[in-house]
Amino acid sequence: MQHGYDNPTLDVSDDASVRQSPGFGNAALDEIEINSPPVNNDYGCQNTEVPSNDPESPESSAPVYDLNYVLEMTGFGYYQIFFMVVLGMMSFADAAEIFMASVILKDMKCDFKLTPFEAAVIPAVVLFFYAIGSVFAGKMSDIYGRKKVLLIGMIVLVISALCSAFVPTFWLFICCRAVTGFTIGANYGVSVVYFSEIVPVKHRSSAMLGMEVFWTIGSVFECLVGMGVMVKYGWRAQVGITVIPCFAALCLLPFCDESARFYAISGQHDKAMHVVTKMCKRNGRPVPEGTLKITQEDRGQVSAVFAGEYIRHTALLIVIFFINMYHVFAVVIILPDMLLENYCSASSFLGTQTNAEGCEVLSKGHYEMLLVSALLSVPGFFTGTGLAERFGRKRAFMGAALVQIVTFCMAMPCWGTWFLYTALAAMIVSSTTFNQILWIYTPESYPTYIRNTAVGTLNALGKIGAACGTFLVETLDAQDIRGSLGTFVALGCVLLGATVMLKVETKNRSLQDTKEGQVGMTYATLQEANI
Repeated sequence: MQHGYDNPTLDVSDDASVRQSPGFGNAALDEIEINSPPVNNDYGCQNTEVPSNDPESPESSAPVYDLNYVLEMTGFGYYQIFFMVVLGMMSFADAAEIFMASVILKDMKCDFKLTPFEAAVIPAVVLFFYAIGSVFAGKMSDIYGRKKVLLIGMIVLVISALCSAFVPTFWLFICCRAVTGFTIGANYGVSVVYFSEIVPVKHRSSAMLGMEVFWTIGSVFECLVGMGVMVKYGWRAQVGITVIPCFAALCLLPFCDESARFYAISGQHDKAMHVVTKMCKRNGRPVPEGTLKITQEDRGQVSAVFAGEYIRHTALLIVIFFINMYHVFAVVIILPDMLLENYCSASSFLGTQTNAEGCEVLSKGHYEMLLVSALLSVPGFFTGTGLAERFGRKRAFMGAALVQIVTFCMAMPCWGTWFLYTALAAMIVSSTTFNQILWIYTPESYPTYIRNTAVGTLNALGKIGAACGTFLVETLDAQDIRGSLGTFVALGCVLLGATVMLKVETKNRSLQDTKEGQVGMTYATLQEANI
């Protein structure tokens, strides 16, 4: 019996039962249960001899293995931890740059004598160019590699962020922030995919949690710097200090390897084996003997994301990303301020403060509110990861969407200030919970040759939802807050419906590399194979 798990057409005996995924045809298998006793070869893998890649040799005496086998064999070790720290620093820097707009906006209004329209341009331009950068970098990283795109993006980010601190006019500042938004959009989606491609199946959710914790630390860092710097030294000092984590991430990134999966699907066998060898040695595991499976794919095609077997899945994820980003940005960044300052007579909590020029700046209460909002993301990240691992991605999606609807309804009646604070905290936790599940699920559901293209495209379309959410909440006054919450409830119902319609479950599934590649070797089956 020869049926290597990298072969999409499995010749199984009567003792094997195979359940196909409803998602992507014969290439996608949700799980494989092999009831016959395992027969191990010299490489610790059950029946891994498969047809050779050599077209002149139908079978080879050396086993052919893929990167899913390598990752399960090497486990989660020093190699992955170093990547988590480096890419986590990038997430830290991205969060600080995005969160900075909430901290410096009032001071900039005073310095540049901004009109309401000009003040609204600052977050809008970052989101707009974030979306463009996300699509562009996703496609480029599938064509030219993850590391190259991230390295170029971080260099441009450091330069544009540093220039933002010294520009003499508002519109030059906007130009710098446009470039910064473009690079942040380029970096975030690529770094998430980059990291997910080097992590074993059973550690993927918890590893992604580590990335999100760095994001929260970046938000907290920005709040703490603002509390100590803004009143004394102004917004330029705040912008300059925010560049420091960007520079630190740039210094560390060259020590990371390119994704072995990218090399494997671009036909670069020697480079892929070099990365595999380093991974094995760093984690203290032997290098597998045999031949690493290498293919040559037409990479980075946006049309492939909307191709026949993916079009339904992609369409649902577009709806989910749009509504998710709408909720996250409005709830975590803007709505707390709107509720606490204008709603249910809670304005006394924030207070007011002016600088030496007599301009209003963020008060201690505002900073405390931003700090609490950032910290409340942490339980959301842990809850999302736990639900995704315990119940599977699809059921976790549905549960989180339902809880979101309930929390939005809780904030509508004015039942006292502390009930409002409780409802707001629940809204933040439930929104970040759903967001965490989404970022675990999406990279898992697309093959390597279009993974970054898909994630970048979806992330960009999601930022349109973020822009809509921030614009809507910014234009509302106290009398209209219930109308805003009503749109949250309505969109939450649409979100719940979209999650119910998803067909592909990715829990415990190894990553698919090619359109025809294996996608269904579960962790349980790999364990049975004695990996």
